[in-house]
Amino acid sequence: MASWTLTEAAKLLGIPQHKLIHLCEKKVVVPDVRDARGRGSSREFSKRNLFDFAVALEMRRLELPVSFVQAVLRVLRSFEAEAKGVLGEFALPESLVASAAPRLILFIVDGERLYFRLDSPGAAPRFFGGVDIRHPRVRGRARQHLGVGRLEPAQADQVLSAARTRTEVDLSQIARELAARLPQG
Repeated sequence: MASWTLTEAAKLLGIPQHKLIHLCEKKVVVPDVRDARGRGSSREFSKRNLFDFAVALEMRRLELPVSFVQAVLRVLRSFEAEAKGVLGEFALPESLVASAAPRLILFIVDGERLYFRLDSPGAAPRFFGGVDIRHPRVRGRARQHLGVGRLEPAQADQVLSAARTRTEVDLSQIARELAARLPQG
């Protein structure tokens, strides 16, 4: 398994190291390969960690709070398990960049409810979610979430059309941009 140091990850993502350090210290991204163990030790990150960083940075660009981003990334891991159960083979970010890859969109509805739309070529869109992310004043909102359930397309359309606010994050685009930056081989 390939791994990247903090310096390599920052260079690859084109951002200052301190932003990645902040995301690690806030436990938004927890290194899969090796975490720091005191002064002078280094972190090593997997490709999945790089994807998590890219998603987190995009959400921070949208001015979403760090605690909310942390919660979203935890729900994203639950979604991945649910999608794997439905599709068989599914792993982020690889499944979003393969040939004939599905398109995955994250919807944040009214600032606190998460939905995912998975568009596979030649198939009807699949909707997952309805996960509540509690308001920031409720401590520990990133700690526990129920599984990511499936919705019928009509239910999802109703929820999305009734939303007061809706933020869309194209996770497939983030995965493709990351794949283009990674060294081939």
